[in-house]
Amino acid sequence: MALLSWSNQYLIGNDLIDTEHEELFRLINDFHTLWVEARNRQDIAKILHQLIVYAQMHFQHEEKIMEDAGYQMLAEHQKIHESMIDKIFELHASYAEGHLRLEIETMKFVKSWLLDHILDHDYRFRNYLARTQNASGEAAPQTAEGKS
Repeated sequence: MALLSWSNQYLIGNDLIDTEHEELFRLINDFHTLWVEARNRQDIAKILHQLIVYAQMHFQHEEKIMEDAGYQMLAEHQKIHESMIDKIFELHASYAEGHLRLEIETMKFVKSWLLDHILDHDYRFRNYLARTQNASGEAAPQTAEGKS
């Protein structure tokens, strides 16, 4: 049972970011499925760890693309990323130690973690990319290295 459904409304306009966002949706759905099916703690902790590792990599790519695009709100965006990673690490550590039961509040965090971030903060970057692309007539960088 999927918790989140990917759609084009979540597109930012950068192929790498969009592909990684879609993968984050998949990982969150995998996490949710294991939780709903009441799988063992090790399986759930493993997918939560995969989600953390993938999110960290994605945030690094996203920040590099923002840096290459000259995004003025990069420092603020980095702080948001750090806060999100800190929170999910805290949840993972508590869960792995057996101190945290995955309750509705945890699932709400995991869901809002991605959706709220994309629909608010990443959309600001999407709008910035659209403005800079329209102003210069050039395409925005498409990879973490800033190459089209």
